[in-house]
Amino acid sequence: MFQLNAYVCKNGLCEKLIGPTSDYFFSSLSRCTLLCTGPQIWPFPIGYTYYSKKIVSLATSRLEYKFNSVPSEAVHIYLAEAFKLFLGDLAKLEQYTSDPRNLSSENKIVKKMSIEMDVETDPDPRLRLDTEESYQIKIDTVNNQVVMKLLAASFCGMRHALETLSQVILLDQTTGYLITLSNMVIKDAPSYKYRGLMLDTGRNYIPIPDIIRTIDAMAYSKLNTFHWRISDVTSFPLYLPEIPQLFEYGSYGRNYKYTKEDVRAVVKRAGIRGIRVVMEVAAPGPVGRAWSWVPEATCPSKNRNFTCSNILCLRLGMRDSVFDILQIIYSEILKLTKIEDVFHMSDSIFSLANCFYLVEEREGFLEKALERLKIANRGFLPKLPIVWYSTHLTKDYEARAWDRFGVQLSEWQPNPTEQFLSRFKVIHSSRWDLSCEMKKHRCKRYRTWQDMYSWKSWRNIDVFTIEGGESMLWTDLVDSGNLDTHLWPRAAAVAERLWSDIALNGTVSGEVYVRLDSQRWRMVLRSIQVQPIWPLYCSFSPGVCLEKIRRKEVVQTR
Repeated sequence: MFQLNAYVCKNGLCEKLIGPTSDYFFSSLSRCTLLCTGPQIWPFPIGYTYYSKKIVSLATSRLEYKFNSVPSEAVHIYLAEAFKLFLGDLAKLEQYTSDPRNLSSENKIVKKMSIEMDVETDPDPRLRLDTEESYQIKIDTVNNQVVMKLLAASFCGMRHALETLSQVILLDQTTGYLITLSNMVIKDAPSYKYRGLMLDTGRNYIPIPDIIRTIDAMAYSKLNTFHWRISDVTSFPLYLPEIPQLFEYGSYGRNYKYTKEDVRAVVKRAGIRGIRVVMEVAAPGPVGRAWSWVPEATCPSKNRNFTCSNILCLRLGMRDSVFDILQIIYSEILKLTKIEDVFHMSDSIFSLANCFYLVEEREGFLEKALERLKIANRGFLPKLPIVWYSTHLTKDYEARAWDRFGVQLSEWQPNPTEQFLSRFKVIHSSRWDLSCEMKKHRCKRYRTWQDMYSWKSWRNIDVFTIEGGESMLWTDLVDSGNLDTHLWPRAAAVAERLWSDIALNGTVSGEVYVRLDSQRWRMVLRSIQVQPIWPLYCSFSPGVCLEKIRRKEVVQTR
């Protein structure tokens, strides 16, 4: 028997039917996916899961919902907005179909969909270091109704639950209805608390609509920290009325500006998606033209015969007047982001390697900067202040000042640094750099999503604690035209490592290819221009492509 656009289940994978068969076949890819491959959730749930083997049909026109318990009005406001986003994602699925057709007697019954949400204890909808992000989903079908119960301790956990629920509801291409499994249990929680993405907007300016779209895409993979490196040695696009000179001297032009209103819009968008915004202003150096109006900003010199006269090498002297300016910046960032327990202080001394690496000229920065940050934060030091890790932290004086605080690894050499990292809370990024390795303004190396997904050695470094990790995108060769394709799906691969690491061994298996391909198509439907992970043919016949990949890997290992 043969039916156009039908699918068969072979070895746990759906394959498009190419001729008559006596095997049981499915009338649509989505039906085959649910019953053969199983729900394609990204990132992979690390707790208990159960899925039935019966499909039920649904429609948003027969949906009702209820917030059973909400611990505060603030959580209720956030949850209402998040649920609107969830409904919007379902509505987008229903748009991509013609009128219902080819209905069998089973498919004619579209069941009522009832969603009940319980946020148990946390009255603060903002993400904090102690926020409990776990969630549970239970789906039961009773007579003509599908009851979906979502339970979480916090708003952020509930937002993750809604994201997962949107991934297990598919469009049946044959009938035009939404479908899911009749009974389901998912208990899930992240492996690490800090799951970030860093975007540099100083080297190339990234417009606010692109940043907002990036925030949306992060939520689809349950990333929870948008690290906005808003300035760099090359430009300072943030306009702060309290210190207008930084923008006047450091921006590329009037059209390349972020206002306070822009930042608030990004923070609000992120908050509804369970994401915090951590802003970083590069200091103490190099800081570039933006600080050239400050008398204490100078170019370092090694001696009379070796000077660094390039304006990009400008760095800040350790004077009270400099820290007065930094305190204003810290205060404004805290007000704008409303994040009080995590703060990235930059300490970008590592970049001074091209200007004679004069570590001694910035000794004491960390101690003084922490004092000013504490003042800016109403007398309280954030629980997790963060700086980029570099070898100056191996000096005993600096290490004592930063003991038990956060360091972000952009480069990692196991032997010389490992003994010192045991003093710090570590955020891993070194093998999760989404940028091209640059030489003479040319891309020399591009890390694949497979490289990022399979990196395992970060777990074995001796540190005080592993807070989590972060993928990074430096924008030397990136702007609006290619932002999405540089970020995705590679940042999604990192997101699964950080969420599911306890449950997964890091091997790029065929199952990972198939789930990531499903995630890619979901994101494309939601207007994210995600780079394909393989040819379109492989999405419909994954078994054939995975066999070719396996054979190639066997040959390469011989």
